[in-house]
Amino acid sequence: VSFDIRKGSTYGLVGESGSGKSTCARMLVGLIRPTAGQVLLEGEDIWASGAGSQSRRKRVQMIFQDPYASLNPRWRVGDIIAEPMRALKLVSGRREAEERVADLLEKVRLDPIVMRKFPHEFSGGQRQRIAIARALSSQPEFIVCDEPTSALDVSVQAQVLDLMRGLQDEYGLTYLLISHNLAVVRQMADDVGVMHGGVLVEQGPVDDIFDNPQVEYTQMLL
Repeated sequence: VSFDIRKGSTYGLVGESGSGKSTCARMLVGLIRPTAGQVLLEGEDIWASGAGSQSRRKRVQMIFQDPYASLNPRWRVGDIIAEPMRALKLVSGRREAEERVADLLEKVRLDPIVMRKFPHEFSGGQRQRIAIARALSSQPEFIVCDEPTSALDVSVQAQVLDLMRGLQDEYGLTYLLISHNLAVVRQMADDVGVMHGGVLVEQGPVDDIFDNPQVEYTQMLL
């Protein structure tokens, strides 16, 4: 597997279940160490200084597939979103953290008052907005989105995708978008890579891949 993601763009990674998409994503954020090769962030190998590199953790974040499982049910929303700031020492006190959390909640179109609530008090779409706010908490440059809308209703999917695109424009974010939903990929991605059996079999600009796929597996997928 070898691909580049241009700064400020979205790279869509597609393929059937078990093709290796999520494994690849976990290598990019430092959750699984690659057995060979490099993961370069602006020319710097994120694994060279170890998986615990604070600068890498600040610059790279992940939005997980299931908003029901990715939020700690025992923590209030405010603490969930503030945790990356505190861990990376981006805020100096509780008041500053609360102000930043309130600002992030407004960015994802939630009322700041919800920071006092627990995850079970929200719908799936609202929880995914909270997960997005948490991902933005460390002021990242690159966000890996692993099936961010697959657990949501179709109408809510559109709202979350619209939010993600707006945040990308506002903050200049770079996305890796993993999805089974090819319509979502076509809407969101600038470039697409097709994975099959752990191998990247085809990649290119989104319109080229969708309108004129060269590989039989991509044709079958479409």
